[in-house]
Amino acid sequence: MVSKGNKKGIDKKTKWIIGVIAGLLAIIVGVIIVLMNPSADTIFRAMNEEMLKVKSVTIDQQFTMNDADGQTSSIKSTLFMDMNSSKVLNATGNFDMSLVSGATPMTITGDLIKIGDSSYIKYSEFSSTGSSDAASFSAMESKLKNNWIKVRDGDNFASFASMPIEIATGVWPTPFANLDSTQRKDMLTILQDKRMYTINESSRVDVAGVSAYRYSLSFNEELYKKAAKAIAGYVSYFKSSDSESSESNIKNLTVWVNIATKQIIKIEFDGSGTTGSGTITFSGYNQTKTIEKPSDYSIESELIN
Repeated sequence: MVSKGNKKGIDKKTKWIIGVIAGLLAIIVGVIIVLMNPSADTIFRAMNEEMLKVKSVTIDQQFTMNDADGQTSSIKSTLFMDMNSSKVLNATGNFDMSLVSGATPMTITGDLIKIGDSSYIKYSEFSSTGSSDAASFSAMESKLKNNWIKVRDGDNFASFASMPIEIATGVWPTPFANLDSTQRKDMLTILQDKRMYTINESSRVDVAGVSAYRYSLSFNEELYKKAAKAIAGYVSYFKSSDSESSESNIKNLTVWVNIATKQIIKIEFDGSGTTGSGTITFSGYNQTKTIEKPSDYSIESELIN
């Protein structure tokens, strides 16, 4: 009788232990599934915080712009951007611009270096396919090509050096690894306001060999301006082009976010009117690269006069 009673006791205890273990395993498996398959909303909100930690990144940009006359211009560039400092932006890379100014089609390519307020450019092509301009552009190219030139306000071609940098800092969400805790908290409050962005559609996709969420977004115009104004106040090199009366021309905005790292992989946008469209791809987060000014450079007037 005792033996049978003990057997029943052991069976009950064993069943209880098995039940507890099974329950714990179910919870653990559930947690793992949640962690490995976080929701699109969770990843998007985490992305805002993660991007504030970024110290450097390589950006590939491609933009197509349409003017009121129906002319199309395009800009491509690859830039390594070092944003450790809130005072200065250091960057290096190359660019390829196909522009139309009035009736003059231009192709301008080259390398650039930006160290704080100083920019240096080295043209590899400076040409025009316009019948009346080809000769003068060819003569200019022969003087400028393959020389590092320090860009100065008032120089004839200063805007060609500044354009890729200004587009990069004016369009994409600039990281702020240098912000103090109070500034970071203020930015997160704005960026994580549920009214800031509306996720119209999201889907899980594979991009460049990683799992990502693809978001189709719309954003609150007033909160966007508030964020841009705050950014410009904290980071001196960020130029907010948004005035109180301006309206965004972005019609469609799509963002891809790496699920594992919570970092942006790519942004695409289409604009209304004459804005055009663009793609910005991000890679090489937080890499270290030394950016130095050229050892030998000229100023524009020394070469073309």
